[in-house]
Amino acid sequence: MGKYDVVVVGAGPAGSCAAFELAQAGLDTVLLEKAQLPRDKPCGGAVMYRGLRLLGRLPRRLAEREIYGLRFILPDGLDVQFKSKRLLGVTTNRSLFDEFLARRAESAGVELFELARVARVEVGRDGVTTALSDGREFRSHFVVGADGVNTVVGRFLGLRPPRKDLHRVGLGMESDFRVGARRVVEACDGDPTVLQILPVEGRVSYGWVFPKREHLAIGIAGAGVHMHPLRPIFDGFVRQLEKRFGFELVPEKRRVSFLGADGVNNVNVTDRVVLVGDAAGYVDPMMGEGIAYAMWSGVYAAFVIAEAMNRGRYDAAFLAKYEDMCRKAFGANFAMAEWAGTRGTSFAHAVLSRASHLNLSGEILCMLARGEIGYSHIPSVVLRKLPFEIPHILRDMIQSRFAA
Repeated sequence: MGKYDVVVVGAGPAGSCAAFELAQAGLDTVLLEKAQLPRDKPCGGAVMYRGLRLLGRLPRRLAEREIYGLRFILPDGLDVQFKSKRLLGVTTNRSLFDEFLARRAESAGVELFELARVARVEVGRDGVTTALSDGREFRSHFVVGADGVNTVVGRFLGLRPPRKDLHRVGLGMESDFRVGARRVVEACDGDPTVLQILPVEGRVSYGWVFPKREHLAIGIAGAGVHMHPLRPIFDGFVRQLEKRFGFELVPEKRRVSFLGADGVNNVNVTDRVVLVGDAAGYVDPMMGEGIAYAMWSGVYAAFVIAEAMNRGRYDAAFLAKYEDMCRKAFGANFAMAEWAGTRGTSFAHAVLSRASHLNLSGEILCMLARGEIGYSHIPSVVLRKLPFEIPHILRDMIQSRFAA
């Protein structure tokens, strides 16, 4: 193969967004995907607005349900729902969503190779050689490793250990359950525009129920060290939901996945190479959301690589600007999310029970989902907006007193 400016390994949200932006910047870019698109992907399929806004307009066929709220159901019975009038995100079929992003990159001028499994990556003085399992080789100035939490690129270049540390990665299981549109609505208590989040007692983990047109996407995820034995935990979670919904849930296909973690503290660059998305570990430590962060990390990587090409800089020191951008964009949010996530369900109960009485809670949730603020901004937003809540708080206190 000829020499490219950039080889992107992996056509998930991070890789396809990086490839698209690189092509838009005028760089000769190739996108390698080990599978044939569309391909199966373990994921609940919720894409929050902070990611959607990168795309401009998402084709309606890809939006299974529009999402306007979040509902938290705790083991102690607390059931709290927050709604917004503004769009928080959508649920989608990940296989079709990922194919859309890859074809979008292709239409921007990216060369897309499917069934292209990377076997080896070698960095030399004059460039990078990316070798496929079928013997083909690609030469480039840069490589973007967007090949997921099991990253071949990262492991081959020593950015990731050969074996996973379950104390540092997440582990999950999920499946789609075809129940029909009517039962999707029933499972959502009449409102299929709300994502259900169910923290799990005694574990640093959570479950979810995401509504789609004809399916429910149901899964569990948490710190890898706490998720054994995985299948019995998942099946037990599904049985609890069957009792609550009042109908049988038959999984189409159980899928196991590792979740990246600790991205802002990982080393995600070396000479001529950048890791993005799950390969880099950019996943919300509390909620497990990764799609939007993956997309943005791909954009940041493309920006820095384009600048590096213009300046003739191929060294890790220059590419570290990418890590700085991600740390600035994600770092404070991830730190607060990790702190809150390790406090357990009692902490969640204390926060959610109080937040449910404030009108601004729904507004804050909306701002978070849309990427207008991060977790770390919540205290300042509350302080700024709380005075406007006082009349509502006093009204609720008076009504409660008269009711009593």
